[in-house]
Amino acid sequence: MRVLHAPSEIAGQPSILARALRDLGVEAWSLATNPTFAQYSPDEHPPLDTLTPIPRYLGYAGLVAKHIGRHDVFHFHFGRTLIPPHNFDLPLYRLLGKKIVFHYHGCDVRNRAHMLATHTRATCTECEPFCIPRRQERILREARRHAHAEIVSTPDLLESVPAARQVHVAAWLPDYVPQPVRETPKLVLHAPTNRLIKGTRYVEAAFEQLKPKFPGVEFRIVEKTAWPRLKVQMAECDVFVDQLFMGWYGMVSVEAMALARPAMATMRPDFEPRAVACPVVRTSLETLAGDLEALLRDAPRRRALGEAGRAYVEREHEAHVIARRVLDLYHEIGAR
Repeated sequence: MRVLHAPSEIAGQPSILARALRDLGVEAWSLATNPTFAQYSPDEHPPLDTLTPIPRYLGYAGLVAKHIGRHDVFHFHFGRTLIPPHNFDLPLYRLLGKKIVFHYHGCDVRNRAHMLATHTRATCTECEPFCIPRRQERILREARRHAHAEIVSTPDLLESVPAARQVHVAAWLPDYVPQPVRETPKLVLHAPTNRLIKGTRYVEAAFEQLKPKFPGVEFRIVEKTAWPRLKVQMAECDVFVDQLFMGWYGMVSVEAMALARPAMATMRPDFEPRAVACPVVRTSLETLAGDLEALLRDAPRRRALGEAGRAYVEREHEAHVIARRVLDLYHEIGAR
């Protein structure tokens, strides 16, 4: 089986999945055309998305010509094919008998109007919308017509793509060496990609409230940090605060748990059956300060959460575990 993961590098998922699939005997390749401050490492990374229209689309067409005959499965991330954003090449893969998987990660398909109408708090609650509803509708319409399967990375997206299945994000565990827990905490970390989506202003308020009580603790917010540097800072922290709106934990929580660091996030009650034995510390914008204070004062609990977090990631997010689930999906849709 020959699989292409393309064309958007989101939380390292295309490159991680391709790497793990290769270990399982699949001829997999990752390709990204989008620039990213995170500095992930796909197998092929032509920076086409930054070019002006004519060279950009010529580059896209060149990628189609290069890869169309090389792969049996085209696993597309973030609602984009090799000629984004209009995905003109999508019918071609189906015509040639290729298997097509669409893998959604967030604002590529999240229905903002629905989330605002049905939830008091959600990813979209305070976000200044940069999603494009018409494009989202077209992505989903074309996926229904051409794709053999659809995947979402977080369960809230199932409300926007009911026919999809949720598959956890994958972590390459050799990149994360668990760190010992300090008796006296020194660093609390929050690393938003988008402040409004993560509820960062409420995290800042909780940090300000706690600073007088913990003069020896640094409450740090880091943004637009390359992944290698962010990983180092996560390993140094004592507690990681993720998000207060989405209702599920993000890739950064997975990374914190892989480093044996307690992670905190808001979790929706209806998602709890999907998070059995998940040691993410449940919190909210109203309770974050108190929840974080209690955790900072309890080294044995931090240690226990760190151990449980690492075990949970090994069981539910390890790259080869997720790659096997994806491989099973490929077989289900008839890939050989």
